[in-house]
Amino acid sequence: MKRALFAAAVAFAAARCATIVNDTTEKIPVRSTPSGAVVSVDCGNAPMYGGVTPAVIIVPRAAQPCSITLAKEGYAEKRIDFQRQLSSATKVNKVVAAPVGIFAAFLGYALSSDVAALNPDDVAAGSYAVATNIAAMPANKFDERSGGAFKQVPGHVDVVLDPEPTTPSPPR
Repeated sequence: MKRALFAAAVAFAAARCATIVNDTTEKIPVRSTPSGAVVSVDCGNAPMYGGVTPAVIIVPRAAQPCSITLAKEGYAEKRIDFQRQLSSATKVNKVVAAPVGIFAAFLGYALSSDVAALNPDDVAAGSYAVATNIAAMPANKFDERSGGAFKQVPGHVDVVLDPEPTTPSPPR
């Protein structure tokens, strides 16, 4: 009984792997040429003022839409839009769910080996894939809700600001 409780506790702790690896926020370095541009953030509940370049902004991983604007006197503003993408850290949830998949594969193989119309290897492979996906689902949902399942792309910003166009003064 103690082993089962220990295994359940380890599985619960490891089942939120993307959130443990990534946290719920992401640090994104922001640089501009020339430096000294004001960074305005429009990203979930992140602070609106992101500092002056070079800076590091902290944004929620789950935020969508998410963007920043860089502004400096004498230069045209630049807006950078971030795209929320699935982080590769979510793949670890399948590793934690693998024992369930292995059990299902053995069971599928054993049950289908006596049925002539079924290929036991195909049944075992399908059973493993389905069981692993189902077992990883709660952890994936937790990571999506917390934001740990995502990353904001680009992961760093390096912008060259263009001088504002000047209008020629009328002749005198």
